[in-house]
Amino acid sequence: MSVRTPLLPAWLRWLGVVVVAGFVFYTSILTVPPGTPVDDVKPDLLPLDKWRHFVAYAALGGTLAYATTDWEVDGRVLAAGVVGVTVLYGVGMEFGQSLIPQRYFSVGDAYANALGGLLVVPWYLVRPRLEFLPLQAWYRRVVASD
Repeated sequence: MSVRTPLLPAWLRWLGVVVVAGFVFYTSILTVPPGTPVDDVKPDLLPLDKWRHFVAYAALGGTLAYATTDWEVDGRVLAAGVVGVTVLYGVGMEFGQSLIPQRYFSVGDAYANALGGLLVVPWYLVRPRLEFLPLQAWYRRVVASD
């Protein structure tokens, strides 16, 4: 049994990738995020900074996976490509930060970026069980099934 899933137009899916990648670039390279009182709290597990990296790169990997979901490529190859691009983007941002005064390359941030990028792997386990339909066709089927 497959689950009917809407597939947004390709231009909109890629716009999502550009927006997320642009946000990551802006907050990583063009500006220094302001400190907050939450940043000063030392949580038991991981600092808030690492969670931000993790979530940002999970979002990047997720939007990239959804943008490429209709590609006729083996799922394992596509998963490796999406994770690879996400991780390389994260490491690239860290190298970029090392060139900016008051910023630095952080191995911990690079690991958080990579782990966030790896969060997309379950998508490729679920994807074969999904039936992707263009948005209008999906809407017609949902409305017709009610």
